[in-house]
Amino acid sequence: MRKQRNISIAGYLGTFVIFVFFATLPIFLYGNNSRNIGSSYLKWYVLYWIVVSAIFIGIIAYQKHISFDVPLARLSKAAKSVAKGDFSIYLQPIHSSKNPTEIDNLFEDFNTMVAELGSTETLKNDFIANVSHEFKAPLAVIKSYANALQNNSNNSHPQTDQYIQIIIDETDKMAALITNVLKLNKIENQAIHPTMSTYNVSRQLVETTLTFESIWEAGQISLKVDIPDNLQVTADNEMINIVWQNLLSNAFKFTLAGQSVSIKAKTVADGIEVSIADTGEGMDQDTINRIFDKFYQGDTSHSQSGNGLGLALVNRIVRLMNGTISVESQVGHGSKFTVWLPDNNSDH
Repeated sequence: MRKQRNISIAGYLGTFVIFVFFATLPIFLYGNNSRNIGSSYLKWYVLYWIVVSAIFIGIIAYQKHISFDVPLARLSKAAKSVAKGDFSIYLQPIHSSKNPTEIDNLFEDFNTMVAELGSTETLKNDFIANVSHEFKAPLAVIKSYANALQNNSNNSHPQTDQYIQIIIDETDKMAALITNVLKLNKIENQAIHPTMSTYNVSRQLVETTLTFESIWEAGQISLKVDIPDNLQVTADNEMINIVWQNLLSNAFKFTLAGQSVSIKAKTVADGIEVSIADTGEGMDQDTINRIFDKFYQGDTSHSQSGNGLGLALVNRIVRLMNGTISVESQVGHGSKFTVWLPDNNSDH
């Protein structure tokens, strides 16, 4: 933006210099061939055209700013909001419908596009929500019968128990997928209103980490924890717990035996910062760029243990809490996710 502004100023200055040059050139040429024009007159003549040129360029700059820069700035801001999923944006045309300009036509086309995108998004979200909800009942029935078969199995076939367990495990994965889809859909449609409270996030981090104790012990993963006592945050307790659950789950999932996972929390300007890092496989730049997209799984070798919605859900929740999340990673050197949460979300 600053570079564009500098280019614009340079253009105005260049136009000003050229305008003054050609406006005063005749008098200088005439003055060289006549002694009837005094130096005082030349000075006033040059000064006059400098002032006129400055006023002229100022009017042009003002008109460009009002007619071009301001509308495009509004359009740019609106486009960024739409990119974040806000389809309620509407750009009011600058002029009346009887005398529209190209900018007005552009605004109308933009409004039409946003309305179409909003309708498509609403249709998609309603479809996902309805289909996901309808899946829950049959999955519960399948799991119920599978559990009954497992409890009443007489081991008539050596692989019967294995097959039944596979059915139960896959049903649980499908149920988890549906739950995440519904949660993500509600957050994106602002159907979930966070319950904000100030609580001890240090305790929450420790308790959430302990739920993975069996995983890091079985995987011989070294755990490094640096969490100060009594760090306070104002947020939705249950939603933030989903953030830690997903980030820790991924950290342990992509860390091999003998490697380590570290959890650090600290107070920073205007909030707290929590980083969860592993020394696992890491990610390339293409994966980093798409890691928060829905259903995206960068490492297909772990596709059976996830559904590609965890980090998308984490990203939406953090944004809903007015926070930020970033990732640093390098192939073969692990990944680090950093979450910043503001110390006061009361105005949310």
